[in-house]
Amino acid sequence: MSVLFAHEVLDAFEAGEEIPRDGATALLTEGDAEFTERLYATADAERKEAVGDEVSYVINANVNFTNVCYTDCKYCGFWRRPNAPDAYTHDDDVLREKFERARDFGVREICMQGGLNPQISIDRYEEVLRLAREIIPGVHMHAYSPAEVDHIQRKTRLPLEVVLTRLKEAGLGSVPGTAAEILVERVKKLISPGRIPVERWCEIIRTAHAVGIPTTSTVMYGHIESSADLAEHMDILRKMQKDSLKTNGEGRFTEFVPLPFIPYDNKMGEEFGIEEMADLETIYRLHAVARLFFRGTIANIQVAWPKIGIDAAQKALSLGVNDLGGTLIEENISRESGSEYGQSLSPRQFNDAILGAGRTPVQRTTTYDIIREDDPRYRHPRADDEALLGAGFSGGKKTGDFIPETHLGVSNPERTR
Repeated sequence: MSVLFAHEVLDAFEAGEEIPRDGATALLTEGDAEFTERLYATADAERKEAVGDEVSYVINANVNFTNVCYTDCKYCGFWRRPNAPDAYTHDDDVLREKFERARDFGVREICMQGGLNPQISIDRYEEVLRLAREIIPGVHMHAYSPAEVDHIQRKTRLPLEVVLTRLKEAGLGSVPGTAAEILVERVKKLISPGRIPVERWCEIIRTAHAVGIPTTSTVMYGHIESSADLAEHMDILRKMQKDSLKTNGEGRFTEFVPLPFIPYDNKMGEEFGIEEMADLETIYRLHAVARLFFRGTIANIQVAWPKIGIDAAQKALSLGVNDLGGTLIEENISRESGSEYGQSLSPRQFNDAILGAGRTPVQRTTTYDIIREDDPRYRHPRADDEALLGAGFSGGKKTGDFIPETHLGVSNPERTR
């Protein structure tokens, strides 16, 4: 594909046309410096048109209630076998302590995911949801990835709709769109052969939307995928969102979150000879293209600060991104795969990063109800925030020796990894 074709794709976009899949491939591939400058400017203009100058974040906490898992995912450094010395499945006493800490911090959301532990029943999944909402009345439970939902459904043999409805009635508010990795079966079988296949992931998401449960959407990139694979993945998400939006219900994708693969403390980096994360140009380009590709379908594009750090995430705010994710408090999955940007950010640091980018900070709910500073729900920065966040606090700054590859010039996203 030529730089001329890439410019033609942007011309058509500016004339109101939807970017086709091959057009997205061209935008992701073309590394010409002048074109890249235009791509970023177009993405920033579309961001402003779609969602304005406010940048959102959510006051939330991550809770991982078990790391026991049987899938042996190559890219995951979090999972443990049941007999591993550091395997855990938390009881109510431990979970109560974690939920109370989150309550004291003032969270609006609990993000809860775990391993696929064969000893956990659907009753226990429901109990944990109820326990969290008992301790933090009104908290939004963003929990149980499609892989976990699949695990529950296969154990119970109940219809998928029944499983999701039961979880919803127990307090489930939304489902993380993780476990997608990349929605190209050929690639997915190579990087995560034990995970749910593409069609099963799509079935679970569609069913969640059908019963009124919103979800996020993600992609894991920077491994063995091509630009065409990324375009195919986004095309599937866009088609699913169009179908979900036809119902005018709560079930839909609330955001798109690109997640760069961290190759350090897992099997996959070694197996495929991946020694570095995707460079920042690749990261920024994908976010910019996503902003254009999802026009009119997915309004919110989030950058994952635990993967790249708050400074790099701040730069993405001028390239189409409008959301920085959450405070997290205790992020474990990225950290145990090699991320070194800490486990939490404070509201003050979110505000400082957003203001430093010339944008207006706001807080939000999981489903993007905006909470501005004059709203009584707004969680103001506190003097004791860093003490509350504890040992995992680093403010999104590097905590070890890892520095992601960063180039000031423009690189070709199709580089050899």
